[in-house]
Amino acid sequence: MKKLTPKNRIHPGRPAADRQPDTPAGRNADTAQLILEASRAWDSLAEFRRTARRCRDYTYGKQWNDTVEDPATGRPLTEEAYIKAQGKIPLKNNMIRQLVKSVLGQFASNQTEPVCVAGDRNEQKLGEMMTIIMRYAYTINKLWDLDRRTLEQYLIAALCCHKIQYGWNAALGKEDAFVTVVNHNRLFFDNNMSDYRYWDCNLIGEIHDLTLSDLIATFARGDRNKAVELRRIYAGVTDEALRSAYRNLTAAPLDNLTFLQSGDHTRCRVIEIWRRESRERIKCHDILQGEYYKIEADQYPHIEKINRQRIQEGRRQGLAPDDIPLIETQWFIDRCWHARWLTPFGDILHEMETPYWHKSHPYVLSLYPFIDGEVHSFVEDILDQQRYVNRLITMVDFIMGASAKGVLLFPEDQIPDGMTIEDIADEWTRYNGVILFRPRPGGTLPQQISTNATNVGAYEMLNLQMRLLEQISGVHGALQGKQPHSGTAASLYAQEAQNSATNLVDLLAAFNTFREDRDTKLMQTIQQYYHEKRYINISGSDYSEEAKWFDPERVRNVHFDLTITESTATPAYRQQMNDFLMQLFQLGQIQIEDVLENGAFPFADRLLQAIQKRKEEMQQAAQQQAQLLAQMQTAPTGQTGQSPEQPAGQTAPIAPELQPQIDSHTHPLMLQALQQ
Repeated sequence: MKKLTPKNRIHPGRPAADRQPDTPAGRNADTAQLILEASRAWDSLAEFRRTARRCRDYTYGKQWNDTVEDPATGRPLTEEAYIKAQGKIPLKNNMIRQLVKSVLGQFASNQTEPVCVAGDRNEQKLGEMMTIIMRYAYTINKLWDLDRRTLEQYLIAALCCHKIQYGWNAALGKEDAFVTVVNHNRLFFDNNMSDYRYWDCNLIGEIHDLTLSDLIATFARGDRNKAVELRRIYAGVTDEALRSAYRNLTAAPLDNLTFLQSGDHTRCRVIEIWRRESRERIKCHDILQGEYYKIEADQYPHIEKINRQRIQEGRRQGLAPDDIPLIETQWFIDRCWHARWLTPFGDILHEMETPYWHKSHPYVLSLYPFIDGEVHSFVEDILDQQRYVNRLITMVDFIMGASAKGVLLFPEDQIPDGMTIEDIADEWTRYNGVILFRPRPGGTLPQQISTNATNVGAYEMLNLQMRLLEQISGVHGALQGKQPHSGTAASLYAQEAQNSATNLVDLLAAFNTFREDRDTKLMQTIQQYYHEKRYINISGSDYSEEAKWFDPERVRNVHFDLTITESTATPAYRQQMNDFLMQLFQLGQIQIEDVLENGAFPFADRLLQAIQKRKEEMQQAAQQQAQLLAQMQTAPTGQTGQSPEQPAGQTAPIAPELQPQIDSHTHPLMLQALQQ
């Protein structure tokens, strides 16, 4: 038996990481009820998906897809079909797409990046190290491009979602922390949320469609019997390349999703559900080992057994009952996130409690503006103006089509002999055509009528709607990069662009908050799963060499605050930094090496190498001259290096035959010393 240390001589210790509770084998939740709960959450987003689909269609030019009732048959049909049935062409002038591009350009022009700051000032070098590794994560995930596409989805649907995981990426052939985009058609979440920060979310997940080979590789986990069981569950799925019911490069498969069954017979439907659950658990404080951890309630007898053994051992050693170091326990209700991957039939493919240190699910969600549980996108606000613009353009086309344009009025009694009205029409429209006839006395001569379209104020209304489109969206001409009017001052044009960008501050701030939450989870995942040292050197990075060596052990338990700041990789920032360094160099405060090391010059590395090489050559030449001078001072005539005629305290003169060699190789400072 191990000798027990009295309780009063044991330091309480610091709380250690919680032990992952063991999941009892064979335990199976009520999966039917869980799938029903997830299905209701997905169905409750049906109206949102229809609105998002309508906003997407308007953004990309499908602006006549709204349904109207056919007056003749009473059946519903699209506005495009209704207009075509009247023999007209449904015209449109897509203004929404250009506004969305302007907002994306505004976001892309101000490139930002994550910056990590350690909570302890003494650990700021670790913050620089974490900042570099986050920039590396941005590079491998192509997050700058991904954020632009995500913002475009955010402008259209007012919802965006990313998922952060650590694992193997077959496309890149490496294991790392990766960010994936979750399509809103596959996403479902708690329909009782009301907090803008989504802290009251208790359910979130998505539906997957996997090939049979991917399913087995993911969930069989090296067990052949499990692979056979998965093949039996998805017996209706085939590996054969069946022809899809939808065309390629179309949104039809996502628009026609159902919750329980995949529309593609070659795919396996898997439902991933993350739910916050309550569990009866026991907090344990092992005083002897100095550990804090938690266990399942049904494991409490094991703790009691250990305590009984310690009591018996303590009595043998003569310890007082109060001095025996027992495992102190406390019952509590633990709120934790539990993940399950289910088949539509209720089979559990895999389940686990969240393995992440952030103790949450891997999703990051943003809804805009989420007032009273509602979302309204940037595009949705300008749909009515876009519809009215299209209606006015079509109306003007109708009026122009119905107006008289070069109609010929030819009296019947004036038709020449031997010609028909068709011959007259052909001759009238022919170049240099001639119609020869003898007018009858008192008859009406032929005449051509051409009238302008009736002015019903359509053009004025069209201009009004175009102005309203800019005012409601907040994207004015200056922000769109339109050429200013003649005589417009540059300061006034810049002020107009700034005022227009002010209308987008709230929207872009909400998106940047989403990015900060995403990057924070990505940073915590990297802290948890990176186990090997690595050297990360990002182009344009101005951090120290020490910060470029990422050490996972040093950052594992450090708290970092992550913020999104303006990137230092922009051309404007680099130019400003170079100008500042050149001013310091001209003032003599820094050397040329400092300018090249800290500046952003494309030739800096080559020039630094050339300067370093020249310095080394000059140092070698100086050393050679010093050795030569020492040899000349130790002449054979005396140990002091002096000739009989040379007075004491003076060096021997340099031989005339060696003077050219010394002058051609000696460093300038060395020559000055020799002359003195």
